Amino acid sequence: MDRIISDLPDEIIRLIVSFLAAKDAASLLVTSRLFGTLYTIIPDLEFDCKAKFQRTFTDFVSEAMARLETTTCIRRFSLNPESGLDPDRINNWLRDVLKHRGVMVLEMGIYGENGYTLPLEIFTCKTLNKLKLGREIVISVLPQNALLPSLETLVFDSVRFCNPVDCAFKAFLSACIGILFYKSYPLAKQWSPIYLCNLSHGIVSSQSLQRLTIGRELVDFEGPNPQYISFDTPSLAYLDYCDYVPDGYTTVNFESLVEAKLNLHLMVNRRWDGRFANDGDVLSSNATNLIQGIRNVQILELSSPYTFETLYFFHDAIPVFEKLHHLTMINYNMGFCWRFLPYLLNKAPNLKTLVIKRGVHCLEPDDAEEPDYVYGCVLGYSCLLSCPLEVLEITLLDDGTIGELQQVEHFLRKLPCLEVLRVHSLSWKRLSDEEKLRITMDLQMLRRASSKCKIQISFT
Repeated sequence: MDRIISDLPDEIIRLIVSFLAAKDAASLLVTSRLFGTLYTIIPDLEFDCKAKFQRTFTDFVSEAMARLETTTCIRRFSLNPESGLDPDRINNWLRDVLKHRGVMVLEMGIYGENGYTLPLEIFTCKTLNKLKLGREIVISVLPQNALLPSLETLVFDSVRFCNPVDCAFKAFLSACIGILFYKSYPLAKQWSPIYLCNLSHGIVSSQSLQRLTIGRELVDFEGPNPQYISFDTPSLAYLDYCDYVPDGYTTVNFESLVEAKLNLHLMVNRRWDGRFANDGDVLSSNATNLIQGIRNVQILELSSPYTFETLYFFHDAIPVFEKLHHLTMINYNMGFCWRFLPYLLNKAPNLKTLVIKRGVHCLEPDDAEEPDYVYGCVLGYSCLLSCPLEVLEITLLDDGTIGELQQVEHFLRKLPCLEVLRVHSLSWKRLSDEEKLRITMDLQMLRRASSKCKIQISFT
């Protein structure tokens, strides 16, 4: 087979190898001197320590890189080395790619206990379009000429900015003049979160940033004492924010915000252990400015009951959401009370669509002691009487139990403008045709306040 391919014209061989998977391209560079000299543009070159090699990971990568012609360009370079690898070897490979290969996508996955410092050339690469860094990476200082003019996508996974004097993160973000996306994860509870510039105050500041995703790994956490975060992002249109709520948000500038996804976790005495806060707890978290800062949002997703809890404890801060037309609630705890909901619906005069995912708020059958499985707070949703909702989507989690159907009916009987109710079943695979028919008939028989309301049922 090798001889057959070798007899082909060079142009045809280049076309063939351009379709190879990244790991096959890397292997081909090592095993065949012929193909190594024929590469002019490599779309993907990936080195992953999880792959099986006949030699060490370091020898494999070093030999593959050595086989490259000086004129060979690499579009995507992905490096996921084994832990304990010599940083100097890694930096030599990176400098080659950054300075001589015209790399457009760089993906780094470094694992180790002591952290890894990037070569300074990474901060001045003019060709990088996407940069993904993680995990044990430390960024303390940037060169004065730091500039990534082509960068549009920046992904951080457990990267530490831990210089308490110079704000390395702010300098990094300022160097990314074309950035559209930023994702961060903190390394561990003893380190400053990635978007913080030092251990006590975090600043996310950019006049051009349009998309921002911050996601913290939600494990037992004791935050710094105290902790404040600022968002100065007037052009931001999309926010996906999962975090422990700090002592406060000193600045929140979301003038252009269109869509927000919130997964907020309140801390009691700067601790979070996975439990919900109680009414008598002393909260160290203060979400007031953040809640007020998203007043211009049009599409809002509340990604957990912990977020429901945050909005309830800070319901006095809920502004009038004049532009909000689409609200999604993700409820994976059927027993958690939705006492925040009336406060939010009363401040959303133009809300048209409400989506409730992962189940409604009612007792599960095994916990029910009375025929009425619906919690009392649901019965008091008087805010629904004046709610302008036109579309309601609800997920049934437990095969259309009495409690689920009763809560659906409470919505139907109070929403005067409702035009469409869409009901989805998460357990459709285990439902028989008879059970599906029963749920369909039960839903169609529910009383409704709006004569225009049509019910659509999906078991897919």
